Amino acid sequence: MPRSTTHLPPLERVLEAVSAARERGRLGTARRALEHAYERLGESSAARELQPHMAEEAELLGRELAVRGAPLAAMSEWMRATDLGRDQRRNLSRLTEQYPRWRPEPSSIGVAKDALTAAASGAFWVGLEQRGRILTLAGGITGSGTDAFRRVLGLASSGVEWLLLDVQELTYVGSAGLAVVVKTAETLRSAGGAVALFSLSSNLKLLVETLGLAASLHPVEDLQAALNLVHER
Repeated sequence: MPRSTTHLPPLERVLEAVSAARERGRLGTARRALEHAYERLGESSAARELQPHMAEEAELLGRELAVRGAPLAAMSEWMRATDLGRDQRRNLSRLTEQYPRWRPEPSSIGVAKDALTAAASGAFWVGLEQRGRILTLAGGITGSGTDAFRRVLGLASSGVEWLLLDVQELTYVGSAGLAVVVKTAETLRSAGGAVALFSLSSNLKLLVETLGLAASLHPVEDLQAALNLVHER
């Protein structure tokens, strides 16, 4: 049942509160107020007419968050501003160029030494209604490590529709490991999302393409390309 809007403040006032909180440096308050505004987008045609103002506030808030060293929060706001029709390619490009500085650093997942290590980012918005997460992988996914890898993918894909796999440091993956990724991709696709692999080695890219898995695993060049893929879909 739709939530009653009888006692809610006008959306214009909510956006004014976003702006005021942002200008005072109260970014958490600004994000919560903007979240409230996003939730009310579909309540009337008048609300939809405020999309440009909402997108502008999202862009400005994203800039402040980036300055404060909160890249995932900044990316969330810029991806949602993109969904609202405001071009954020320049902001997102700057942020993804700095990705090596805030990239999740892989660590042990409890398998044999020198095998697979992994690290996941927090969840972030990739659009108005969908969330994503970055998972970095390093080392190799051997047969003995498949169960641990399955658990890692299950945890990383929980609560999101998009899983962006940074495989720059992945040195080996066997057929069993790829099967686990494909299964995860199928699960996310049923929820309206997908898996995207980025920063693949030439050998891994060739393997994915040779096995006919490109349509399922969406191999792309880098994080920026992965975000572009999300927006295009």
